[in-house]
Amino acid sequence: MPGTAPFGPRPVFPTAKDAVAHELPSFPAATLIDGLLHCTQHKKQVCADCDCDYSSHNFLARQLGANSMALPPPNPQMAQAIQKLKLDGNNMFRAQCHFEAAQKYTEAMNIAAQRPMWDPSQTIVEEAAVMLSNRAACLLSLGHPSEAYWDTEVVTRLKRGWGKGHFRMGRALMELGRCRQAALEFQIGHSLDPASKEIESALENSRQYI
Repeated sequence: MPGTAPFGPRPVFPTAKDAVAHELPSFPAATLIDGLLHCTQHKKQVCADCDCDYSSHNFLARQLGANSMALPPPNPQMAQAIQKLKLDGNNMFRAQCHFEAAQKYTEAMNIAAQRPMWDPSQTIVEEAAVMLSNRAACLLSLGHPSEAYWDTEVVTRLKRGWGKGHFRMGRALMELGRCRQAALEFQIGHSLDPASKEIESALENSRQYI
């Protein structure tokens, strides 16, 4: 149902009883009432029948009005939930529960994907890159190098200057038998993080197979 998200219920705001409804010729599915979007047919901000959810837009409109047009800060509860799932995943990974750890990282990504459009893009990129990288490590441990490779492909696009992302991609490529490409990724990772003994060791090992 559009009115409920996995992270929690969407906010619906009260409107003035005498507020006039303004039709939007360029957007006939919505009507503006007291500065908030509603579905045209039922005059609801979240309507399952019309399959629409204007809560994020309306929340931003109310926040901007209340804060002199300043964007609202990121939701701390979201950050806490993501961090808890990440820590749970890390603990499960250390306990060799790789499948369960991958599930936790995926749950964390699902919450991060619900961040509103006004949250800093760098926050979303950082969360997604870390969770995908961690999930790739789980997939490698579970014997799924192809799936791990595609996770690291996204990681290295989101966070190009992160050595660990290239290291994880190199590991996936090694498992797939693409040793020359793996060595290149380890070399990139090492140049980005020269202090990492883990990446240095992986680079030296990969050169034996070229």
